[in-house]
Amino acid sequence: MKNTTPEGSVLVRLEQLCKSFDGEQILKSVDLTIRDKEFVTLLGPSGCGKTTILRCIAGFENPDSGTVFFEGKPMNAVPPHLRPVNTVFQRYALFPHLNVFDNVAFGLRIRKENERAIREKVLKMLAMVDLKGYERRPVSKLSGGQQQRVAIARALVNMPRLLLLDEPLGALDLKLRKDMQLELRNLHKQAGTAFLYVTHDQEEALTMSDRIVVMKSGTIQQVGAPQDIYNEPANAFVADFIGEANIFDATMPRDKEVVFSGAAFPCVDQKPSDLVDVVVRPEDVEIVSPFDGTVAGEVEASLFKGVHYEMTVRVGEDQWIIHSTRTCSVGEVVGLRVTPENIHVMRKMFPTPENEIEVTVGEDNQVSFDGRSFTLPAAPAGAKVTLALSPDDVELCAEDEGVFTGVLDSVVWKSNHYEMILVSQHRRWLIRSQADEQAGAVVGIRFAPEKLRVLTAGGEG
Repeated sequence: MKNTTPEGSVLVRLEQLCKSFDGEQILKSVDLTIRDKEFVTLLGPSGCGKTTILRCIAGFENPDSGTVFFEGKPMNAVPPHLRPVNTVFQRYALFPHLNVFDNVAFGLRIRKENERAIREKVLKMLAMVDLKGYERRPVSKLSGGQQQRVAIARALVNMPRLLLLDEPLGALDLKLRKDMQLELRNLHKQAGTAFLYVTHDQEEALTMSDRIVVMKSGTIQQVGAPQDIYNEPANAFVADFIGEANIFDATMPRDKEVVFSGAAFPCVDQKPSDLVDVVVRPEDVEIVSPFDGTVAGEVEASLFKGVHYEMTVRVGEDQWIIHSTRTCSVGEVVGLRVTPENIHVMRKMFPTPENEIEVTVGEDNQVSFDGRSFTLPAAPAGAKVTLALSPDDVELCAEDEGVFTGVLDSVVWKSNHYEMILVSQHRRWLIRSQADEQAGAVVGIRFAPEKLRVLTAGGEG
């Protein structure tokens, strides 16, 4: 198909895309645009909806609601073979009984192009992917990287407007992955085709992309250029998922000042609220004398990582990770300093500092919510009240031992504890814990009923 879209104009638009499998919602009202000739990466943990977006664009899945537009035209009813896209899968899906030339030529022959044109296009594409001279080689005799290039050549030779790549480097070893990252970026520039790339590898996304779309639990958390995603993450999940980060609970008494780790730090942000999260990248922490730092702490560990030392410094109850070309001895007391430009303030992911539950008090101080009943220390019968439960008082346990059960939607290390958000059947729970659980785990939670506090009291029910 001839490219008639001006470079940079919108090629694909997803509008309120929703998709569920077996009652579980995988995509939740996703809006996204992909511009012509752009390299966009969908980045996120397993199960966040990346591949489902890819399959909806390709036509392999139909969304439950919402629309896929291509150059402004709705594509939901268009079958996959009529969409101007091609897909490269992680396993490549090459035809083992065909040689390299015939694998690449397959789509052109399906379109019944003449053999002279096919030969010209295939040879040109093989030269582009650095496989000139491999035309008659059986694909079974190729290395993993060579097979991947054959799969890309087969997809690109049909001149798609958009190339979809579903973790195509996942089966390669580390060195080959890094080599292929650069090759893919160069191929994208040569081909003049928009790429939509799916990965859970942060380095791949940062290395190759024009824009990164960070996803969690079927929703888009942030869209931006790699440097913006890294330097100005939208929330603690993005900061934690992209590279290494020191993330702190903080307060913001005024604009351009934030308090964390026991000290007030100047910053460049306006105050979004009293309680905020702060991210400081390890390479942005300067080690100075204990008297010159904003805070001081003791070096607990130091590890040589090739181009820098990675050190852990204990500041009060907080643990700082620092990357520096300067090495310090374990047990040494050092000062830490961060310039205002390197302190990034973020809104908290949970709307309140505690778990809040609205209930009506029954007889004998009984309240019920989410199918369970609890007794409060004291409350007037019939009153509508808001209960508060500290995230420190919510205990993780086995699924069958919990008062409530749910899925851990987010797990972020916050300098001295894990901050978790658990999604149960009826609500989201904020948890602070030392337990090292993984996001996506199904767990139980429990708490002592006496920890429920009446935060506010309304009128009679």
